[in-house]
Amino acid sequence: MANIVSNLASDPLVDGKGVRLEDEKCDASLRKLVKYIRSLKPQDVPQQVQGKALVDLLDPTRNTIAYLTVLLAYAQQAVLAQQVALIASFVDNFDPIQARYVGPELQQLLIWLANYYDHSRDVHASRILALLRPLTNPPSQASVIPYIATAILRLDPESSTLTSNHLLLLRVCLAAGLPRQALPILDKDIYNFPSDPQKHVDDRLPCAYHDLSATFITKSSNISASLTASDVHEYYLLGAHIYIGLRRYNRARLFLELVLSSPTQNVATPIMVEAYKKSILVSLLSTGSLTFTKGLVNTQMIKTYSSLAKPYEVLADVFKKRDVLRLDAEIAAAAAVWDDDGNTAIVNQVAESLRRYRVIDLQKTYAALPIGGIAAHLNLTTPATTTLLSTMVRDGHLNAILHQPITGPDTRPVLRFLSHNPNQPLVDQDALLKEKSVRIEQLAKHVREADRKLALQKEYVEATRRTKRAENAGAQGFEDSMDVWDAPQNVDQDEDMMGDL
Repeated sequence: MANIVSNLASDPLVDGKGVRLEDEKCDASLRKLVKYIRSLKPQDVPQQVQGKALVDLLDPTRNTIAYLTVLLAYAQQAVLAQQVALIASFVDNFDPIQARYVGPELQQLLIWLANYYDHSRDVHASRILALLRPLTNPPSQASVIPYIATAILRLDPESSTLTSNHLLLLRVCLAAGLPRQALPILDKDIYNFPSDPQKHVDDRLPCAYHDLSATFITKSSNISASLTASDVHEYYLLGAHIYIGLRRYNRARLFLELVLSSPTQNVATPIMVEAYKKSILVSLLSTGSLTFTKGLVNTQMIKTYSSLAKPYEVLADVFKKRDVLRLDAEIAAAAAVWDDDGNTAIVNQVAESLRRYRVIDLQKTYAALPIGGIAAHLNLTTPATTTLLSTMVRDGHLNAILHQPITGPDTRPVLRFLSHNPNQPLVDQDALLKEKSVRIEQLAKHVREADRKLALQKEYVEATRRTKRAENAGAQGFEDSMDVWDAPQNVDQDEDMMGDL
């Protein structure tokens, strides 16, 4: 036992004098410790050492690998359920460099959390889950879900490389009915997927400095389970669900279009068809028309999707014509379709949105209108119209004020359109510009890395070599060789004699 405790309590990043090891020695030390902890059985890890809990003798930052080993041993021994606070301490303080070497173990801990609260229907790890005993008496849902997001950001602060842990978090949040808990991860853009670096080209050690997470979150690191195209589609579709629920339609539209723009052999998968149906509704909500980002979605695939989503296409066509009565009729006629697709709520939002766009269209023609006249345009009662207009003004959708004349023959309430919304807070342009600059710099960094990876591909190198040869040869490099069947022979041999002098 003393030997186990001694090995677990050691700091793998420093030497006997407390000096940080060089990368090569640090890598060897970490791999040696990982090999040792993986040789231990859960029952080999003691809970108590001389009357003290073993975990109290470890520092989650200095002894990240050992601390994680103890947590998983506690899970196997069915005692971690009573000490969930230990996980909070770990995810807040673990050393991300050490964690790069124990990707499978970190996955197990996050999956244990999902299994513990029974919020994830499918975590793609039945083998691991079978090892973990059922746990009871869970604390509140909201207190645990942030642990998964914190662990992801601790390992990869930009969350720029998609992992199976991202998908796990979204499933947990949706099943628990706590979509906002996923925003710390969802609001960060994905630039990379785990892949293996090319040998002898990018052989940086995991413990070395990495500017981007994609260079250490690789397939061989096992920080993420294997991801398929279906997993990527599911991540963006679930993310779109969350943004739709929070009425962040522009972001939802982006996520849905990322599903639709995935490379495909002109075959529409069920997830892609669902994404197309939702993208129609979200596009109507966010822009007032059916539009897709130019050049992002294959036009041929749009035709395929369209043939599988006729009721949604009809809805978009009626919406474009701003026909409130017909839209209500189309929604009622296809109620079973919306219900089967799980889109009833968002279709109802589309109906409300059409009325908002009708009011906005009126603003282009009139300076003011009585509420009764607007109600006739919207097929609503005057009180319902007043409520709608008040909400639009409050939420910043409409630059106008509701005016109630005090004197005169006409005392009907009037909506007066304005050039700007007096209730809308001023936008800090400097802060907005700074935020956009940061995003552009971040994007440029990932574009440079993508260019670097492309330049290392064998096909790219060969194509570049051919182009260079052609440029060196001038115009003739791009033409067929000249027929020289009657040219003098052995001329070069005589001339080469001068080179030997």
